[in-house]
Amino acid sequence: MSIQDKNNEHFNNKAFEYDLIPQVKEMTAQASETILKEFAASTSEEHVKNSTVLDFGCGTGLASFLVAEKVGHLVGVDASEGMLTYFHKKLDTLPELAHLKASNKIHTVNHLITDASPLPEPEFSKYLAGDQGGFDMVYSNYVLHHIEDIQGIVDTMAKKLVKKGGWLIILDFEGHHVHGGVDHGAPHHGHGQHGHGHDHGHHDHAHGHGQGHAQHDHAHGHHDHSHGDDHAHGHHDHSHGHDHAHAHSHGHGHHDHGEKTLDVYTDEDGKPLEYVAHKGGFTPENVAQVFAKAGLVDVSSTRSFGMFRDFRGTQVWTDVLVAKGRRP
Repeated sequence: MSIQDKNNEHFNNKAFEYDLIPQVKEMTAQASETILKEFAASTSEEHVKNSTVLDFGCGTGLASFLVAEKVGHLVGVDASEGMLTYFHKKLDTLPELAHLKASNKIHTVNHLITDASPLPEPEFSKYLAGDQGGFDMVYSNYVLHHIEDIQGIVDTMAKKLVKKGGWLIILDFEGHHVHGGVDHGAPHHGHGQHGHGHDHGHHDHAHGHGQGHAQHDHAHGHHDHSHGDDHAHGHHDHSHGHDHAHAHSHGHGHHDHGEKTLDVYTDEDGKPLEYVAHKGGFTPENVAQVFAKAGLVDVSSTRSFGMFRDFRGTQVWTDVLVAKGRRP
């Protein structure tokens, strides 16, 4: 079973529990705020209000609903049918989302984005066709670490989804922590037990799901889920994850800078999480290199924020980086 298949199985099974993960809403809200701030800083508030954006790994909509409030139109793409089902359950039933549903500002697509099929029809023709096709901004939250071929998927987003002059913005977990030495990532106060993973195991994920969710081979068929948005079920092939808010852990408590590690890439039985492709997180430098290699310009990649999360009863520190680049 491939990593993509394992992602699909996991997130389909956990879709209706996803929003209950400790601090998932807080982490997603901060990520969404960061994305909007970075986008606005690169263009203008007026452009943001009228923009068409794509949420790569939209999951249950935690980020999509927040970002959609500030943009003109949002397309959420996820490979997990289960996550999108819950996305639309919320959109259809929660009073606070009624205005978004009525405005038709949100459209979803059940699809695994690949270079050969960045979007299925009819979305390809609607959003990507022509010299001016593409999105003003494509973003993802906590998805990249689930994808095996990071350069490949960034290339696809940069060259096939982002329009000329548009922006790609990605948030994910930072993994640069020197144990027993000086640099443990973001500034923190008196934490020990440094670990790098994401609290993925038994559901401590804060995902927004990108791909890496359910890859149901629906042979390109379209399923109109009659949610007001077509869920086009496309074929898939690029291990996508979800907007996860995992944890790069610095256990709270004694300040032991030795080799003691809290492994947040294991399940409750201590087994490695097989649906995480990159267990060490990323550095701003290596993500910047990936963006530059994809042909993006005006690239920046920095530590964005961090926060404590509960990991099986232990407070762990999570560092998040944000990278952005413009398609020339």
